[in-house]
Amino acid sequence: MEPSTSISRRRFLARAGMAGAAAVFAPALAACSTSSKQLTFQNWTNYIAPDLLKGFQTQTGIAVSYETYVSNDQLASRLLLANSARRGGRSSRTFDLMVPSDNFVRQFREQGLVEAIDPSDLTNLGNLDPAFRHEGFDPDNRYTVPWATGTTGIGYDTTVFSTPPDYTVFLDDRYRGKMTMLDEVRDAYGAALFSLGFSPNTTSAAEINAATNQLIRMKKVIKGFDSTNYLQGLASGELVAAHAYNGDLLQAKETNPKLAFVLPAAGALRWVDSLAVPVHAPSPANAVTFMNYYLQAKVSASNSNFIRYDTGNQAALPLLDPAVRDNPVIFPPAAELAKLQFTVDLGGDERLYTEGWRKVQKS
Repeated sequence: MEPSTSISRRRFLARAGMAGAAAVFAPALAACSTSSKQLTFQNWTNYIAPDLLKGFQTQTGIAVSYETYVSNDQLASRLLLANSARRGGRSSRTFDLMVPSDNFVRQFREQGLVEAIDPSDLTNLGNLDPAFRHEGFDPDNRYTVPWATGTTGIGYDTTVFSTPPDYTVFLDDRYRGKMTMLDEVRDAYGAALFSLGFSPNTTSAAEINAATNQLIRMKKVIKGFDSTNYLQGLASGELVAAHAYNGDLLQAKETNPKLAFVLPAAGALRWVDSLAVPVHAPSPANAVTFMNYYLQAKVSASNSNFIRYDTGNQAALPLLDPAVRDNPVIFPPAAELAKLQFTVDLGGDERLYTEGWRKVQKS
């Protein structure tokens, strides 16, 4: 397929068919916003199969108003703003369903911004891989259901690199202006910390400061921090390397087969994005109905085939395209998975990262 203006896990409805899906649902849903047969869903950009929402409406009679965001930080801002307005007695823009990443699930729980769900209402919960029933950020799925899981590494052009690069590539002046790093605080810091031999979850001010300086050095070499349009550059050959999500890289590889993906030996991140119900959602029951719909093997497999990510749904595996099911970039070997790390919510120590990130942005 031809590259569009943005091709990433965080991309705005640009993949084939998505513009049509948005056109079908958004106007129709605005008209029935007061109906109990309504679901307002906020998700990452380009992170859903084109026919999934239509199938849900056909099966349940519940219309879906679908909106997107480009980062966990943007989602958190919307959620906090709505909650603040509600507490102040003002009207607020609310929604029923969202897809935060694992460390934000823990944060939202601690802030009282996500509703508990009754697992007994999820009759298809048994379809999940048992490993996704015992995640540290949400044991026993009391608040979430997995949407997708993946890894963060480096996408690169095999015609430029004879061996897979590591994070120090972002300091290599030979590729100045031809590389990008993710515009996500903890993802970017993960790369810098791994490159220095530190944990991506360190709370050491000295180590975080060292990573801040590393990111400032990297910023002087790379084209910029980008979580939205970087894969267009990879697909076109404009970029020779990029800090990337595995499924995004595979989407770009459809256009440029010379691309490859590596999880550097220094360390790499794994993550889970999950369906969750925000506090005071207008239609929480409809949100749970959608969760149960998504847990159906056929539905989950269809989404996985499109977005190129593992959904954590064990029952869906036999239904996956072989190109997805047998791809080690999507399903890394167990030994490799065991080496990966999740970012965790660090409570008050998160400020060390946000303060450092401001320095990086201003540099």
